[in-house]
Amino acid sequence: MSDVVLFLRETFPSLFEKGVADLEAKAASGDAKAQAALADVKGATGAVVLEVEGEETVYLRADQGKMTVLDAAPAPGDVKLAVAAPAKAMEMLLGEAKAAGELEDEKAAQRAVMTASKRLQDALGATSLEFHVIATGVPDLGDVPIKIGLNAPEPPQDPKFTATIAYDDMEAMQNGETNLQALFMGGKLRMAGDYSQALQIGMQIMAQMQQG
Repeated sequence: MSDVVLFLRETFPSLFEKGVADLEAKAASGDAKAQAALADVKGATGAVVLEVEGEETVYLRADQGKMTVLDAAPAPGDVKLAVAAPAKAMEMLLGEAKAAGELEDEKAAQRAVMTASKRLQDALGATSLEFHVIATGVPDLGDVPIKIGLNAPEPPQDPKFTATIAYDDMEAMQNGETNLQALFMGGKLRMAGDYSQALQIGMQIMAQMQQG
């Protein structure tokens, strides 16, 4: 079992539950933002498909703030998120995160817990979004395609739209130095294809967040 597959099967679920525990502690102290985030995470339910291209596919399930590893592929209608990326790219990112001590950082748990969102599920409804994100200028790898399906049983081979973003800008976004809206408005996130539904759903989610 590769380091990436081991991370997805063991470390990632642990980070997810640590993120939930952190939210619970903050929510119990009266933090309104944490209370809203906790309700969003615990209200989400469904399976996640994570394909390490060239190696193995990992199946997870989130339910009421718990994440478990599935022994077999979930029913197609139960999959809320399906992602595929080249094994070499995932190995590089995991190696960098370990070297920088980021997996022990609180932000790692915060990022893991963001994979479950009732707001997103409610905004999507029965809509399926299938797209690719092309990360350009990835060190030693060049351009790396990441296949993403929301409400799709597997990562899409033929996307409805494609988003292209520089690797350095992705890093800046993960570090909290920028966000998707700023990158899009600044022309650093380039879209191609029919992405109108994605924009509409994104606006709906932001409106829900503003309402609390």
